[in-house]
Amino acid sequence: MTQRSASRLGVFHCTLTGAVALGLLFLLCWFGVAVADIPASRRMLGFFTSQALEAPGAIGLGLVSAVVFGAVIGGLIAISFNALGMMLGATRKRPPQA
Repeated sequence: MTQRSASRLGVFHCTLTGAVALGLLFLLCWFGVAVADIPASRRMLGFFTSQALEAPGAIGLGLVSAVVFGAVIGGLIAISFNALGMMLGATRKRPPQA
């Protein structure tokens, strides 16, 4: 019988994925405000920038903030997943070896 190990997430991969995903979400919300002035998009943008949305630097500052925040969250998810996998994997009963 083969021994199965718990799968692990790559921290760098999850960090990069979180940064790209939140950066794209920020740009999508920016587009939603620019085209249709969607209130939910305006609130999402306000989470990442305190400048007026019409200010020239607001999109840059907000995008950088979104990417950094996404990277931190992605990294924390991977680290937490791997830590829980090690803790729960250590407490699982292994089948007897023949």
